Amino acid sequence: MSTPILWTSTNSSGSIAHQAARVSGLSIEVRFISIRAGDVRKPDYLAINPKGEVPALQLPDGTVITEIPAVIFWLAEAAPDSGLLPAGPSGRAKGMEWLAWCHWTMGRHFNPAFGPLRFAGGNEAAGNAVRAAALVRAKEALAFADAAVRRGGGTLCGTDQPCGADIFLAALVGFAGFLKIDISDLPALGALRDSVAAMPGVAAAIAREAAQG
Repeated sequence: MSTPILWTSTNSSGSIAHQAARVSGLSIEVRFISIRAGDVRKPDYLAINPKGEVPALQLPDGTVITEIPAVIFWLAEAAPDSGLLPAGPSGRAKGMEWLAWCHWTMGRHFNPAFGPLRFAGGNEAAGNAVRAAALVRAKEALAFADAAVRRGGGTLCGTDQPCGADIFLAALVGFAGFLKIDISDLPALGALRDSVAAMPGVAAAIAREAAQG
């Protein structure tokens, strides 16, 4: 293996890493596996990522990087002019801060909304309560992010172009659409989503996943 391999699945959180990889401009082979088909639990993949999750970035030296913030950090370090992290120590720290926040928000609020029964021991009534509470918390988190984007003049970190954290946040906005969370009162998020979608690398990743099916 002479180039990194990004393992991901379409229409999943792995798409965030795929978009960031395209934005980086680095030569990276993207390999798709199917979460629905159980590919993440097959021995061959578990040998790469024992967590059984996507994304996973497999480097030529054998190192495997998992978790979206870590993958984006590696991409930003390998392609410092990509804008995936803001410039300077403080800027990069703020970029990582927002990446961590987005990752925590996805796991804490969005995942229970998508799969409430997993958080309720299979009890349907409890699952409905989990989902309802998660939707409220997800909307509150999006409102918090909307205010930050407004303060930043259109991006989370005040950068001229969206950075990795903005790509992650735009994905959360997309997830909100699937969950039918109304964000019409959060216009900064809608504008950010459109700005991210217009990035050539992001558009290329979206097109590739659409073709993949």
